[in-house]
Amino acid sequence: MTGLSGGTDVRTGRRRQPFGMHISTHTIPDAHPVHTGWVDNARAAVSAAGDPLGALVGRPLGTGAGIMFAGWPQDGPDRFELVEELSGRGTAPPRYMQVIAFDGPRSAEWAEAEQLAATRRLWPATRDIPGVVRALRLRARDNGMTVVTLAESADAIDEVIRAVMTSALLPEEDPALLTGPDRTAVYRLVHADLPMVAS
Repeated sequence: MTGLSGGTDVRTGRRRQPFGMHISTHTIPDAHPVHTGWVDNARAAVSAAGDPLGALVGRPLGTGAGIMFAGWPQDGPDRFELVEELSGRGTAPPRYMQVIAFDGPRSAEWAEAEQLAATRRLWPATRDIPGVVRALRLRARDNGMTVVTLAESADAIDEVIRAVMTSALLPEEDPALLTGPDRTAVYRLVHADLPMVAS
């Protein structure tokens, strides 16, 4: 499994904002936990539609649908913009992926509140958790948001969840704007070759 690459600000541990990366999301039915042909089939289906830069592919920890995030150099229908990539303290290849989805449309006020919470409260609360490798923030045209956290272990993901749930609101945060996610899921990361193009 190929790791992600990109430039890091060593003073803050924050990845520089990627340039020109757009992400499409794909649900993969019946992601088999043993037979992995579905991974190659999913990647081939995406490649048939263009020339993706790479992908992250996850299968559920139980039965059910898998998920794929494919990177593209250009925008397109239903694609997210990769607005931020953040680097944690984990150095081993990520093996697990948490996906948190806030469906759009969302107001500009909500988007500003989400940005504040993510950068001023949630990332500082989670970035030093052992095993956290990366966090990717994906924004849709309608301000919908998906946050992908890559980690070395399921325990690291569990610690992220605990840290987020117990973080205290900042004085400038408005609780009325901080609505919960529409979906959360944890996957076993079975393929990763998505490059991060640093600005």
